[in-house]
Amino acid sequence: MTDEELKYQIMTFLFAGHETTSVSFAWALYLFAQHPHEQDLLREELVKAFPDKSKFNPTYDEINSLEYLNCVVKETLRLNTSAIHVRRVNLKDEILGNYFIPKLGILALHKSPEICGPTAEDFDPKRWLDPSLTINVSNLSNYLPFFNGPRNCIGNKVALAEMKIVLGILIRNFGFQLIEGFNIRKRAFPAPISKISCIHN
Repeated sequence: MTDEELKYQIMTFLFAGHETTSVSFAWALYLFAQHPHEQDLLREELVKAFPDKSKFNPTYDEINSLEYLNCVVKETLRLNTSAIHVRRVNLKDEILGNYFIPKLGILALHKSPEICGPTAEDFDPKRWLDPSLTINVSNLSNYLPFFNGPRNCIGNKVALAEMKIVLGILIRNFGFQLIEGFNIRKRAFPAPISKISCIHN
């Protein structure tokens, strides 16, 4: 490997392995602070699965078996995907379902009421318990926090496991609430941009 190739590999690991995951943690905690009931539901699941918090050292299978934690992570990534720079753009005018998509047009999927229901703009982890939503996103074309296909995120399983373990530790041990008067300000990448029309938001 040349020095130039090595430089780009290091940049990829530093960027993809650090910035995106930390942004996702921040969004999850912000959403929990806004929705204390959801925070409590996850804490209940964690306490039931791991009664002694000093022994919270889950295996990969154990952390992935926590149903509500999985829902929380999916919902956080649906609402605030941290890597929004990968897009799919059609090369000619197309009809997709009931929609006309002009050449070079971009279609937003993660907040589509047709895919995620009438509360698509809301933080509702329980939506992932609905079998019809699971069917809607089962082909991975309607849910793309890590993209899909041959150019998907190579570290997606590590990122998901890391996010679940860290959220498990934080929610099991702490409560999160908003600071009075605090308003989050969304900025350009790498912070998620919720109102820009792109494939991931």
